Amino acid sequence: MRSSVLRALRPVRPAFTARRALLPRTYATLNPHTPPPTTPYEVFDEPSKDRQRDRAILRLRQDTSDPADQEGSDVEDPVKVVDYLREEIAERLAERIEDLKTPPGSILELAAHSGQLTQILQEVLADEVPSESENQDAQDQRRKWWIVESSEGALNRDDDSLFASPPTRIQASPSNLLSHPQIQPLIGNVEAVVSAGGLHWVGDIVGALTQVRHVLKPDGVFVGAVLGGDTLFELRTSLQLAEQERRGGIANRVSPMINPTDAPSLLNRAGFTLTTIDVEDMTINYPSLWELMADLRDMGESNAILGRRTHVSRDVLLAAEAIYKAELYGNEDGSVPATFQIIFLIGWKPGPNQPKPLERGSATTNLKDVL
Repeated sequence: MRSSVLRALRPVRPAFTARRALLPRTYATLNPHTPPPTTPYEVFDEPSKDRQRDRAILRLRQDTSDPADQEGSDVEDPVKVVDYLREEIAERLAERIEDLKTPPGSILELAAHSGQLTQILQEVLADEVPSESENQDAQDQRRKWWIVESSEGALNRDDDSLFASPPTRIQASPSNLLSHPQIQPLIGNVEAVVSAGGLHWVGDIVGALTQVRHVLKPDGVFVGAVLGGDTLFELRTSLQLAEQERRGGIANRVSPMINPTDAPSLLNRAGFTLTTIDVEDMTINYPSLWELMADLRDMGESNAILGRRTHVSRDVLLAAEAIYKAELYGNEDGSVPATFQIIFLIGWKPGPNQPKPLERGSATTNLKDVL
């Protein structure tokens, strides 16, 4: 009896339920009248990356002991201690530039940091440019150099005395290269643009390469090196496994990089022709995870992804160290390897003197006769 009364007193909403069932389910859709985005998708916090590099140089200078104690000794400049990676990439890139049939008379280094590549190229290439006329001005026969870097601290780190021929320093971002007043007179007047490992922090890499093409002369060449997608895969895997174990999820700790299979299309989309891509892997051994992360920080290569988590808890780092050294990648001597994948890019700006394929159907020899 009580149960039937309770059922009778229970509120009945059949009409409301039926009406609600007839309502169509809505979905979030893009308004067709919304204009398309005018700016590329942003991946990296480029101003933060500049601050990281500035702070890294200041920190290394502050760690220097009293100069009076180092006078007369062979102590290496502390800010150059972590240049080993950039210098190795620059030396490998300089070999490719040296193989060019005609050495360029004007070279602009983009994303130059402190101009490590320019210093090496000035040792490899003679400062005088072979002249086509005996009456050519001597000043015009000298090779012209520019270094372009967005970080003020990195751009002015090395004194002009370290260069065989002091270059012109320009503080500009590769993302907005053509808008800089010192770059505008160079548009269409530079024979070669080179870059040794700094373009992996550019979100719109196609846009940056397109601006490079505008700076070059017709038949000018771009020779660059960027870090590929397999760079630091040991560190990336260890951090992901450790964070998944301790936090139940993962965060972006290592920035996304270019896939080698995508590199040719990036150059072609930017308008380059006669493109050449080759990949080299370089492995460096560190005592532990801590030395690797300390060197990356002192290089100014810390994480700079937009929306990144700036803090990594100690237990995650300890777990990552154990996974890195003891479980997955540790060497027999107790060190840990770190892989850097280097993608070398060569592309030419279209010019009247470049070889071009013949038109379809213009062949005069039958392939059957040859075979």
